[in-house]
Amino acid sequence: MKRFLDIYIGILCLTLQCYAETELLKNSDFESTSFSGNWHAADCRLTPYTADKYHGSRCVKVSNRHHDWSAARQDVSLTGGQWYSAKSYIKFLNMPAGVPYVFIDVIAAIHVDGHTKYQTLGQIPMQQEKYGWTEVGGDFFAPNGTTGATFYIQVHNSAVNYLQDFSSLQRIPSNPNWKSEAITRINATRKAPITVGLANGASATGISIELQQQKHSFGFGAGVVADMMTNPNQQAYQNFVYKNFEWAVIVNALKWRLMEWSKGHINFARPVNAIKALQAHGIKIRGHNMFWGVNGHVPAWMEGKSATEYVSEMKLHVHEVVSHTRGTLEHWDVNNENMHGDYFERHTGDPDITAKMFQWIHSEEPNVKLFINEYNIITNSQSTTATRNQAIQLRNMGIPVYGVGIQGHFHSSNIDIDVVKYRLDKVAESGLKIWITELTVSESDANKKAAALENLLTLFYSHPAVEGVILWTFWDGAIRHSQDKLFEGPNFTPNAAGQKYIDLVHKAWNTSFTHAISAHNKIHTSGFLGDYVLNVKRDGNVIHQEQFSLDSAGKHLTVHLTGDQHVSHVAFGR
Repeated sequence: MKRFLDIYIGILCLTLQCYAETELLKNSDFESTSFSGNWHAADCRLTPYTADKYHGSRCVKVSNRHHDWSAARQDVSLTGGQWYSAKSYIKFLNMPAGVPYVFIDVIAAIHVDGHTKYQTLGQIPMQQEKYGWTEVGGDFFAPNGTTGATFYIQVHNSAVNYLQDFSSLQRIPSNPNWKSEAITRINATRKAPITVGLANGASATGISIELQQQKHSFGFGAGVVADMMTNPNQQAYQNFVYKNFEWAVIVNALKWRLMEWSKGHINFARPVNAIKALQAHGIKIRGHNMFWGVNGHVPAWMEGKSATEYVSEMKLHVHEVVSHTRGTLEHWDVNNENMHGDYFERHTGDPDITAKMFQWIHSEEPNVKLFINEYNIITNSQSTTATRNQAIQLRNMGIPVYGVGIQGHFHSSNIDIDVVKYRLDKVAESGLKIWITELTVSESDANKKAAALENLLTLFYSHPAVEGVILWTFWDGAIRHSQDKLFEGPNFTPNAAGQKYIDLVHKAWNTSFTHAISAHNKIHTSGFLGDYVLNVKRDGNVIHQEQFSLDSAGKHLTVHLTGDQHVSHVAFGR
């Protein structure tokens, strides 16, 4: 039996492209009490510790620190031209008096051609003692000429002592079969079976069935300009949005600073009118954003207020905005780019103020889905682990967080999909749903951009945790960076990348099916999940039409014909 299981597991690993990468750190789990030949203490004391640990029977206590960089370090040999991932788990043992949180960096000092380059792999902002054991980590590329690196954690307050455990440094493997595997996942997770048959073996002379997909269950959308959605002179822009996207994000008009330049004078008409126009055409809308706690993105008139006044103004803002948007938005980005801005934490003196923002919005509108929204998650790894951690921490606190919004502003078409998938998988460890909320690929060569966009969309559509992708900009007539454009000119002519988007979303990933049906044979097919129109035709003319939605359970459609070959009704079953 054991031999059978071993063979089965081996076959399964080959099927799933399992890779058993070599652990490059020695004594990575600190199970050995001897640090000779592995870890060394850089301006600190390393003590084996058994009273608490994350994994195994012991960890290491890091104490007697005098600088931020005082830490356990290890030198490793690396091969140039490879991607590597690093992680460790730490737990604070104390917090300095009056300090609500501490920032952490994960550092690799990479040795290249006789020189040392310090690279921040990941940043963990606003770490609190109450979070307990926390993963810190990131990934990096070792350029050609790399001989090795020194790996360590930098805690930005030397008074903090902490435990460290379960560290790892491994190569990120390259998977040449990633696209075929992604397509297999798409067919398995984004499609469902459809069976169509005639009731009671009725006569079916000249009868055919036509299925036309109207909408996707997966969200394909774009960022739109509020004024252009309501301007009668911008009908070409509006029509293009309505034809090509099923979701929208109003890029600026819902941001607090831009809505309320002066206290008490809020421009609700601008976003609300755009929302009404989009809704009238069946477009679903993400709210971006309720708060943005990065310097320069908070109303200037807030400066100088007391902590109590800050909280009062923030609560009032939530109430006023939701009062005008209630029932019109599917999502809210709650505190935009919180991993890069602790403005509200500093000005309210509350390290948990972001969690309270979620609670305030949920209390005002319980059915809207609330999101973290962050950058440097899949374009680099600086906030990948931090965002994963925040999602887990909010869930553990009982905060009503639905998903993680991942911005995706790629500044080149040179994208390693294996690394992007590694980062995406890391965020998915949180157990929350993911939306790619701001996708751009900056590339002057449209063909290179098309290839990169195809790879990214294929990866995102295939990933089981991802529910939607929003193109942040798409047209050169309303764009900040010209290299991001997908469509050009007054006729919205697609370049190679824009055509690739159309080919994938409106053709390859859209179901359109017509087939003759006989009295005794059922039609068995499959379709992409979403909303459909079923047309029953006789001699090419529509004699009956029904609408239905296809979910992962599939659909069984039974067409009931009358004696004169009209349709009395269509029965829907699983």
